[in-house]
Amino acid sequence: MEGANGPEIESLTRVIDLHSLRILVAIDEHGSISAAARALGYSQPTITQHVQRLEERLGAPLVARTARAARLTPVGALLARHAPRIDASLTAAATELARALGQRGGLVRLVATPDQVGPVLAPAATRLARLQPHLEVAILEAPDADAALDMVRGGRADIAVTPTPLDPRERARATGLRTSFLFAEEVIAVTATDVPATDGRIDPAALADTPWIAGAGTCTSTVAGRLGRGAGAHDIAVSRPETAVALAAHARGTAFVVESALEGATLPSTVRALGLAPAIRRRTTAATLAEAAQIPGVVAALRVLAAHQPSPVGVEAILDARRRTTAHRARFASLGPTHTEENTMALTSGAVARTAAATVAGALALAGCTASSDPDTSSSAPAPAEVGTDTGEEIESITVALPGSLSSLYVGAESGILNYYIASVAQEGLVTIDADGAIQPGLAESWEQTDEVTYVYELRDDAQFQDGTPVTAEDVVFSLDMARDETASPGLAYYMTGIDTIEQTGDSEVTITLNAPDAAFAANMSTAGAAFITSKAFWEANSGDVGTSDSLLLGTGPYQVTEFVPDSHVTFERVDTWWGELPKVKEIRVDFVADESTRLLAAQSGDVDIAFNVPFSQAEQWESLSDMRVEYVNDLSYVGLYFNTGVAPFDDPKVREAIAHAVNRDAYVDTLLKGHGEAATAIMTPESLGSVYSADEAREILAGIPQWDYSLDAAREALAASSVPDGFTTELLTPNTGPQLGTAAQALAQDLAEVGITLNVREVPIEEWLASLDPSSEYGLNYMWYFSTLGDPAEIPSYLIGAGNPAQYDNQEVLDLLAEVGAENDPAARIDLLVEAETLQAEDAINIPLWWGQSATGFANDLGVNDYSAFTFVSTWPAQLYRAG
Repeated sequence: MEGANGPEIESLTRVIDLHSLRILVAIDEHGSISAAARALGYSQPTITQHVQRLEERLGAPLVARTARAARLTPVGALLARHAPRIDASLTAAATELARALGQRGGLVRLVATPDQVGPVLAPAATRLARLQPHLEVAILEAPDADAALDMVRGGRADIAVTPTPLDPRERARATGLRTSFLFAEEVIAVTATDVPATDGRIDPAALADTPWIAGAGTCTSTVAGRLGRGAGAHDIAVSRPETAVALAAHARGTAFVVESALEGATLPSTVRALGLAPAIRRRTTAATLAEAAQIPGVVAALRVLAAHQPSPVGVEAILDARRRTTAHRARFASLGPTHTEENTMALTSGAVARTAAATVAGALALAGCTASSDPDTSSSAPAPAEVGTDTGEEIESITVALPGSLSSLYVGAESGILNYYIASVAQEGLVTIDADGAIQPGLAESWEQTDEVTYVYELRDDAQFQDGTPVTAEDVVFSLDMARDETASPGLAYYMTGIDTIEQTGDSEVTITLNAPDAAFAANMSTAGAAFITSKAFWEANSGDVGTSDSLLLGTGPYQVTEFVPDSHVTFERVDTWWGELPKVKEIRVDFVADESTRLLAAQSGDVDIAFNVPFSQAEQWESLSDMRVEYVNDLSYVGLYFNTGVAPFDDPKVREAIAHAVNRDAYVDTLLKGHGEAATAIMTPESLGSVYSADEAREILAGIPQWDYSLDAAREALAASSVPDGFTTELLTPNTGPQLGTAAQALAQDLAEVGITLNVREVPIEEWLASLDPSSEYGLNYMWYFSTLGDPAEIPSYLIGAGNPAQYDNQEVLDLLAEVGAENDPAARIDLLVEAETLQAEDAINIPLWWGQSATGFANDLGVNDYSAFTFVSTWPAQLYRAG
């Protein structure tokens, strides 16, 4: 029977063609053959003849015609239903083929509801046009979210950006589509009613007896439903969110709208914009056909959309949460090029990771039989490679391979970890961080803390900008004020929120006063933190648009930027205006090479002197190069899992305990990282305790924090005692820039399957992964991958378990301990408090540490670097280079 059906099905597949399917879809959409012909740009007889030929080949009618209309028969409707997915798959193949043939082009169609077109699609289209000028972007508008999703299902749009209903019972609209969380917005009360508000938030019940403004584009009905409030006699109904805001601004009632509805609105002083208590958030997602998700233009658009953040509104509680999110994104490579040539690995590595996981998972299973729960430090710090002594020679030029791309040189505008590496070549802070993480003089030759909240900095007399103008206290005050301006410097503002005032208190003196004691503040005045000093005159001459190919950068470091081509390269030339000793290297060229194989080929050809972030998967190939060496260093990074306690079933401690027992961290490090890392026992890294304890002492202290040992029997027991004893299915996203995370996740999925939990692992662009860390994304199991630049022991715990943490973990005892940490100046006492806080969260199984990471850097054999450490590349690192003999 199967043999008889095979040829028949094969013959049918030869009859069906994409053009025919598009015609059927157009007839179905427009309701007549003439209208379909106009939409497709053909004559009516051409369309009619094409349909008739297809009907003859299939032996079945496809279109039922009347004098004025046409509709699809059941067979025609069946073909039309499959058309969008077939079209998307063929488009993906054609786009890949065009790239292989050296051709460019493509179209991506974005659709959204009217209230999302302006604040979301418009800036996304602008960013896409800059990153991919060859890509045509069409912006479409749909009357509502359902219509937008139907356009994607029907193949009339590629991506639908839609708000998710606030009522969870209505969230099944995107069935059959691949959805990606983009961002969440809080619902804001815009009101002139004088009622008490605490910390910028109000209980909407206090406004229940006043007129409300409801209707399309508002969230008023949702707020009313939660209060059980019916329609009021004086309520007003509107059809647009901007109308609701305008009426509220004129004191005609209270409007409940999302943050983006206030973009560009000017409210009189008598009207307040307040967050709600408890907060209500509306999620926005992007939906596409699964087949279309592989089209490079669609991939590029999804990355840009995922990087979008709503414009901030003047509600401090909301701004603080936004700053935290932005601060975390700063520890990763920012949005780089989306050219398909440079992202082949990103598009295909999911399949590679899954294939590799099948092999690695078996090895991990074997390793799990003997893996020790004690941290193995023997491989965490390999002996440094042999390097020749300093010959004292000058070096004409070096080429650096950067594993990503930059579209801005100003860290405040684009604050990925790679931006820190590059900006610190040309810019300095008031202080600098040495190889041991200690604070040393920078532009400030001295400083003192006159009381628990006041810091006074005395500037160097010989400090100059690269254009030869002197550095003044006014320049420093201006630069720091710009750094804490959320519009000018969204990537830095979070780190400056604790500052009350920045003042010039002398010809060369700057005084900074904090709102409250903060023991970590001093290090923040470096380029490892948030201080990138520039000239006020330079900034104003470029209207604040600095770090571009036109404006470049002006700093005080030993190198001046001479050329910047976004997504291509940046060059630096040595200057003689620096206050320090003249570096050996005269010229530095940094090439942006996102593809790891391309970087390796360049190194094999002798075209690379320094290569950042050598992938562990290629470490042996790099180590085998005759003219290069690879040096490894513990890089202050932390990798772990965390649970969003606001998402079921992860609000159940027994579920969290079950997964924690299925984590085989020692095997991940030994087998997957090949020893280039260390099984983590805490969120803090051993190096972050280095100001007080030796490496061995630090590890002993951190190992004392409660651990969940690897045991599948214990995992089964915990799950059996949970609210889901029969198991459940969940999804874990992994960033495509960290393939080791994806492989570890696949190994975890295999172990969880043994317990009764189905874990689906999906690799996504890093922008989408970063967006998913928002607590409102509704992912219950998440990866955390954090790179610290300051090395302060409180930095990562404050983010992961402090106020507004991504796990929605609310433990007042932990918050109180972290508040004490901020005010405590004794380093040992701070560590004790942090250990206590970590102990509490570990007992609750909120964060499950996996490993503390290493980074690998490739150096030419004749290029030495003094005092290489985790802090090297976030200070003036070219000054540490020398010609090795």
